[in-house]
Amino acid sequence: VARHASAKTCHIGIEARDGELRLVVADDGVGGDALEGNGLTGMRERIAALGGMVRRTGSAGTTVTIAVPLRVAT
Repeated sequence: VARHASAKTCHIGIEARDGELRLVVADDGVGGDALEGNGLTGMRERIAALGGMVRRTGSAGTTVTIAVPLRVAT
């Protein structure tokens, strides 16, 4: 967030819901839909190997949501 987004604030949340553990990181930075770099691509690959997913949205800042099945997370 500090390196790429030029954000003033960042919110981090974690919750267990609907059989998943979800981590949400949201900032108020530049956002957009730039190509993913190696960091996010590698994260996506590792989370997918656990049966999870990574979603990124770039409107009104950037939000990254990571979800993995609870059975894997515990």
